[in-house]
Amino acid sequence: MSRHLKGGKCFPCAGRSWLAACGLLMVLVAALGGCVHAPAPVVAPPAPLPPVPPETWRAIDEQIYSASVYARCESGAYARVAMEDWQLRVRQRIEDVFIPWYSSYWTQQWIATRVAWYKLQYTEGEDTPEERLVSFLQEQFYTQVLEPVSSFVDPYIVMEETTAGYLRELNALLDPLPLEYRIAVAAFDQHLDTIPAIVVLAVPLQDASLYEVLQADDLSALPAYATLQEQIAAINGADDLTPSEDRLHSVARRAVTKLVGTLALRGGATAASTLVGGFWGVLISAGASALAALEHNNDMPVMEAQLRENLDEALDVMWKALVEDPHGGVTAVVHHMSAQVEQAVFHPQQAPLTPYILEPTGLF
Repeated sequence: MSRHLKGGKCFPCAGRSWLAACGLLMVLVAALGGCVHAPAPVVAPPAPLPPVPPETWRAIDEQIYSASVYARCESGAYARVAMEDWQLRVRQRIEDVFIPWYSSYWTQQWIATRVAWYKLQYTEGEDTPEERLVSFLQEQFYTQVLEPVSSFVDPYIVMEETTAGYLRELNALLDPLPLEYRIAVAAFDQHLDTIPAIVVLAVPLQDASLYEVLQADDLSALPAYATLQEQIAAINGADDLTPSEDRLHSVARRAVTKLVGTLALRGGATAASTLVGGFWGVLISAGASALAALEHNNDMPVMEAQLRENLDEALDVMWKALVEDPHGGVTAVVHHMSAQVEQAVFHPQQAPLTPYILEPTGLF
């Protein structure tokens, strides 16, 4: 170790003291530096999108209009094919299950007993026995026909698939437009966000843009879509698009009117057997039952033909409500969306386009 001698004593060299002081200073600086944050980097704002000429947007809107018409017709064709399958299955269940059940002798006897029980329980101001029987027959039609068919073809699911098909077809036709017209995808998305797809006149107003419905993984998560579904259910009279009871009321009413007309003879025979009692009462009751069974067998073809005619009329009403009604049927959401989109992108100077007509194929 190098030392300087002064008066016989050793002292550290000055150079080493200076190095030690510098080292201490560096430690202090490092310690203080840990408490100081580096300034946040300055993020430059995104560059503005290049302007798109108005005539380009007009041409794009015409493409959107045409694409919506095409997608609406495609999805409508699918809905019609699916509902034709539903109608066929309903008719088959009517022939195989409901008409044989209704026209059987024991069902008619049981219904007659039920009406008699209704009359015994009837109190002024309540539903009449005939009205209660109408409700019973409607319930049986739902249980024996409509509910089993819905496990194969559910009108509500058909509506969801029709809506999804419209959006899928529309999206496929719109995807190439940014490249075709040489515009930025961000600019195109902003344009789609200005086009309404759902506008529900509620309080508060519910709406969703075309961009939102095309990008949504789950439409039901959009408040506007949920409100639209509620309004469609209110028009249709049921949440699941099952035909509401009033559509079957006239059919059940005709059947009940015909049925109640036959109750007097049966009721008279039953009253006579009860009044006489004993062995002779049993004979009267047995004779009345045999006579009623014979008469029933003779009347059955006419009864079934009348019921079949009434149910055919009811099915026609259901078809118009579920398929042809653009506000409450299976295509209600598609008609709402396409009307909003096509109205928004149609320009007054644009000649109306001829709607695309597609033969039903059931592609999806």
